[in-house]
Amino acid sequence: MIARIFATAVAALFGVYGFWSGAVGGGHILNPFGIMFLLLAALLWFAWGPIREAVKSVKEQSDPPIRHVASTIIKGMESMKHDQHERRRSPS
Repeated sequence: MIARIFATAVAALFGVYGFWSGAVGGGHILNPFGIMFLLLAALLWFAWGPIREAVKSVKEQSDPPIRHVASTIIKGMESMKHDQHERRRSPS
């Protein structure tokens, strides 16, 4: 419940800030970012159950796809680093 309140409050504060910056900054009060974040706050509040279930189902997967991407990137960076060390050592 605390996470739900916190996430909704953060989105609502961004929405209020969007409206406030539009009104004070001389822009139009119907700032699209304010509207977007207030809609996001409403979505977070009323659809918290499905969002939570989706996060749980992704968490329960044994091998999330992000691990494959991260390991591939790290291996590529290590091979690039190894290649650069070899170039420095080899006489040109």
